Amino acid sequence: MECTRCGSGNREGVRFCESCGAELGIACAACGAALRSGTRFCGACGHQVAGATDARSLLPDAALKAEKPDKYTPAHLAERILGARGAVEGERKLVTIMFADIKGSLEMIEGADPEHTQAILDSAIATMMDAVHRYEGTVNKVLGDGIMALFGAPIAHEDHAVRAAYAALTLQREMQSVAADARHKHAVEVQARVGLHSGEVVVRAIGNDLSMDYDAIGPTVHIAGRMEQLATPGSTRITAETLRLAEGFIEVNSLGEVPVKGLEAPIELYELTGTGAARTRIQASAMRGLTRFVGRHAEIDTIHGGLERAGEGHGQIVAVVGEPGVGKSRLFYEFIRSRRVEGWLVLENTSVSYGKASPWHPIIDMLKGYFKIDEDDDQRRTSEMVAGKLVMLDEAMRPALTPILALFGITVDDVEWNGLDEAQRRSRTLGAIKSLFLREARVQPVILVFEDLHWIDHETQAVLDSLVESLPTSPILLLANYRPEYEHNWGGRTYYAQIRIDPLGHEGAEEFAAALIGDDPGLKDLKQLLIQRTEGNPLFLEESVRTLVETGALVGERGGYRLQEKVDSIDLPATVQAILAARIDRLAPQSKTLLQCAAIIGHHVPYPVLEMVAETPESELRRGLVELQAAEFLYEAQLFPDLMYTFKHALTHEVTYNSVLQDRRRALHSRVGDAIGAVYPDRLRKNFGVIMSHYERGEAWEKAARMTLTGRA
Repeated sequence: MECTRCGSGNREGVRFCESCGAELGIACAACGAALRSGTRFCGACGHQVAGATDARSLLPDAALKAEKPDKYTPAHLAERILGARGAVEGERKLVTIMFADIKGSLEMIEGADPEHTQAILDSAIATMMDAVHRYEGTVNKVLGDGIMALFGAPIAHEDHAVRAAYAALTLQREMQSVAADARHKHAVEVQARVGLHSGEVVVRAIGNDLSMDYDAIGPTVHIAGRMEQLATPGSTRITAETLRLAEGFIEVNSLGEVPVKGLEAPIELYELTGTGAARTRIQASAMRGLTRFVGRHAEIDTIHGGLERAGEGHGQIVAVVGEPGVGKSRLFYEFIRSRRVEGWLVLENTSVSYGKASPWHPIIDMLKGYFKIDEDDDQRRTSEMVAGKLVMLDEAMRPALTPILALFGITVDDVEWNGLDEAQRRSRTLGAIKSLFLREARVQPVILVFEDLHWIDHETQAVLDSLVESLPTSPILLLANYRPEYEHNWGGRTYYAQIRIDPLGHEGAEEFAAALIGDDPGLKDLKQLLIQRTEGNPLFLEESVRTLVETGALVGERGGYRLQEKVDSIDLPATVQAILAARIDRLAPQSKTLLQCAAIIGHHVPYPVLEMVAETPESELRRGLVELQAAEFLYEAQLFPDLMYTFKHALTHEVTYNSVLQDRRRALHSRVGDAIGAVYPDRLRKNFGVIMSHYERGEAWEKAARMTLTGRA
C-alpha cells in the first residue's frame, strides 16, 4: 500500500509505513478502495467505515489533495530542477530530509468552520513552503497539514544540512505570525513541529510536473519522519547526522538517546535552537580551533606585495583561486590578522551558497561591519549609526544615506527616491556604495575582502566590477577568492594578480598531518594513508581525521592522538562527500555520465576502453573529456602507446563511483571487462586479474567462468 504521507510503497499487511513510520490506511470493505486511517466514509463508494473517529477525516478537501510540485514551486527553482533532471535521475544522493506539520491540527478541525480551517491550513502550508524555497529546498510532498522536503536533490548543494536547518528556523519564526493571526481571528492555537535527518536516497526519476520518484536507502525517510513526530509543538528535532554536517552553523540542545520505532539501537536526538556564530566554513573551523598554518608563505608574500603597492596609492586586486578545501579562506584569515595590516581598515564579507537569490547580501554584510551594526539593532538605531558615520566622513556623502538605508530595509521619506524606478534606484545604490569606499580610502587605506565569488549575486558583482574601474588611484587592496568555475573580466588589468592555490605538496602535507594527529611513531603509516587518500587537501585531511576520532580509531587530543585500532581504510566523511557530489552535479548530464563510466573503469582510464563502455559518438566523447579536464576531474596521464586519463583525486573517483546505482554499476562492470578483453587481446594474461575483478563486481558469473576456463574474455 502507498503511504499517504511520504508516497513510499509498502508490503501488504503492515500497519505503519516502512519508510516514514506513519500509520497506513485500510481498504474499504464494500469496494476495496484505499482509505486513510480514521476515514468515516469511503470516498469512492460512500460506504460507512465502522469505528472511525479520527478527526483527520474532517480536513477540508483541498487540504487532503496532494498538489503536483509544479503548482507551488517558484519558477526559478522549477527551471533549475528540470535542468538538473538528467544529472540526478537514477543516482544515489546524500540529502537532508525535512518533515513539518501542524501539531494539533486534528483537534483544531473538530467542530470548526471549514472555511476558517482551510484559511489557517493554507497559510501554514504556504509559510512552510516559502521557508523551504528560500533555501532552495524542494517540497516533494504536500499532504493534509504538512510537507516533506528535500535539500541536496534534485538541486545539488554541498551545505544541504545547513540550508535545511536555516529553513526550519525560518519556518518556526514565520509560523509565529500565522499562529498570532489564527489566535486573534479564530481563537485557535497553531504550532509547527519539524524533523530533520541526513542520509542517502535514490532519485529514480523527476517528472515534467517536478514530482520526484525516489527510494530511501535504509531508514533515512523513516528517521526524518520520526524526528518530526518526536518534536514538541513549536520545536525542531534533528539527528546527529544532520548536526555533524551543520556543526558551527547552528545551535542545539542535546536531548540524549531516544528509541526509534523500527530501529534496534536508540539514536542521539537534538533540539535545534538557533543559528550558530559561523557563517562560513573557516569560521566554523576557527570555533573548533584551527590547525597550524603551513606551506603558504610564498602566497602570503604575494599578497603583501599587493598591500605595499596599494598603500602607495596604486590600488590592487589580488585573487586567490582554487578548489574547495585547499585553503583559500585560511590564507586570507591569516593575512588580515597579521601585523602587516596595522593601520588599514579591513572590511570583510562572504557570499553564501544560498545568496544568489538575495541581492546585495555580501555588500550588506560588509556595510554592517563598516557601520558597526549588530543583528539586534532596530531600524532607529541603524538609521542613527549610518547617518552619523556618513556625515562625519563627509557632508557631501549625505545623498548616499537613502540608498544605503534602503539596503537595510529602512524606508526614508525621500520624495526624489520614491519617484525613481528600479533601474534608477539600482544605479543610485551602486554609486553610493562605490563613493563610500573611495571616500573612506582618502581617510585611511582600505582592504576589501570578497570571499567565495562563485556564489556571488548579480548586484554585488555589479558593485565589484564598478569598484575595480576606480582602484588604480586609490589606496585600496581588494582581496577576492573563488573556485575555478567563476569568471570575471579583470584578468588583463595591470593591477590584478592571481594566486593559484593547490593542495599541499608532500612535505607540507606531512607537516599538516603531524600538526593534526601528532608525531607518535605508531602514526607513520596512518599519516601516509591520509596524505595519499586526500592528496594533500587540508580540509579533506581534517575531515578524515575527525571521522577517525568519531569512530574511535584515534583517541586523545589534536596534535597528540594515539591509534586505538588498526586503520586499513578511511570512511569517506559526509562533509567531503557533499562538497564533491555538488561539484560533480554541476557538470552537463552527458559529461557526468561519462565521468561515471570512467569511475567504473577505475582510477586510471584508458581511452579505447572508455570509448567502448560509454557507447558515445567520438565527437561527443571528446567534447565531454574536454569539459572534464577543464573542470579538473580528469587529467591526461599518458599519450603513448594509448591515451590514458586518470582521476585527479581519489576521493572524487570514490564519490562518482558510489553515486551509480547498483544495477547500472553491475552492467557497466560487465561491459568494462568485455572492453578490456576486446581492446587488449594480446594482454589477456596480464589483465586477467583486472578483467575477473570487473566480472565479479558485475556478477557476470558465466563470463568469469569462461575466462577462468579458456583464458578469454
